[in-house]
Amino acid sequence: MKYQKFEFDTYNIYTIKTDKFKNCHMEITFYDNAKPEELGLRNFLVDMLCHSSKKYPKRKDLVIKLEELYQSYFYGVSSRVGNMVMNSFIYDFINPEFVNDPKFLENTLKLPFEVLENPNVTNAAFDERTFKIIQKRILSDIESIKENPTNYAFRRALYHMDKDSITSKSVLGTKEEVEAITKESLYAYYEKFIKKSLCNIYIIGDLDMEEVAKIIHKNFHNNCLKNHRVEAFVENKTRKKEKIFKEQGDFSQNRLVVGFNLEKLTKEEMACTLTFFNEVLCSGGLKAKIYKSLREDNELCYSVSSINSKYDHMYFIYVGLDKKNVPLAIKLIKKCVKEMAQGKISEEEMDFARKQLLTYLDVVMDNQNSLINNYTFHTIANGPLFDELKESVKNITANDLKNLGKKLKLNFIYELESKGEEA
Repeated sequence: MKYQKFEFDTYNIYTIKTDKFKNCHMEITFYDNAKPEELGLRNFLVDMLCHSSKKYPKRKDLVIKLEELYQSYFYGVSSRVGNMVMNSFIYDFINPEFVNDPKFLENTLKLPFEVLENPNVTNAAFDERTFKIIQKRILSDIESIKENPTNYAFRRALYHMDKDSITSKSVLGTKEEVEAITKESLYAYYEKFIKKSLCNIYIIGDLDMEEVAKIIHKNFHNNCLKNHRVEAFVENKTRKKEKIFKEQGDFSQNRLVVGFNLEKLTKEEMACTLTFFNEVLCSGGLKAKIYKSLREDNELCYSVSSINSKYDHMYFIYVGLDKKNVPLAIKLIKKCVKEMAQGKISEEEMDFARKQLLTYLDVVMDNQNSLINNYTFHTIANGPLFDELKESVKNITANDLKNLGKKLKLNFIYELESKGEEA
């Protein structure tokens, strides 16, 4: 694979040339510091821009055009990563070498910029019919969070941890925020979004990347000046003693979320050691300490998982279980984390985690989306590329995990209690 950077005044193009894939993948990523009051607006705007445009005023018009371009696919994704909000317009298209059309690459690459720069707007307001479709869909997505016990428990746990922290905010926004958006206010935000957001473009495929850069530069008229800093990390508050929160939910089993602060991690711990630590503690399947302790040894739970939220400086453990098993589950989770901090990690656990991670890295290096995602965080947040990660994984020791384990500080324990009687 050949990595290249093409730098322009208001955006950069990052390319990965490889012949591994028959199709090509491009992401036009706008990013900025996350502001709670703007998360819902940004998400709404991305959906709106991907639905239609001035030239393709109905969704079916855009779909037909994509079909004409040999079933190309265009969609948007909004996410919050630490203190960053990232809005990506994603475009998949076939490698031009399989198409008997010398203009295919140029015509294909023109489309997303035509859509983004010429939205379906009249008199400084988005098209009302499309606006209502998108608004209804987002409100439905917000409402559906309550129907998923995992998502709902996690969102409520973050709210109780610190409702003012950006970590607790949903990229969808709240119901009240979305209902307050108008087709006029959304267009006003579009103009701000285009002018103020930083932008990178990522593309992977077996392409002449010099030609790709020329075509994009010809068709993308971005005017944002790269004149402000985007801070990736959130410093969430710590507690001397963990807070315990309980709520009732209309679900068949209890959900438990245990949250830890990650305090003063080094660059290497942030880049790789934490991932290895997580593999040994919770995410490594049958051999992981918490999985083995809760499920195999004590049969306490139905599900157990973890979220390594390093850009929030947080680490979360999630468990689905019966109400009667909650106290013992909490005790065992604490015990497993304490063992990590004491260096009670066997060679078998280390070897299994190392093999799992190296296998995983081999798999994701054969996936376009994963390669682009890795390259994105390499360029925006100085994260390691996959090859660098593989070398780090080979050299991590139990003592490295012990040192990291000492930096986990229990912040909260949240329990979403089931209403029903125990079986």
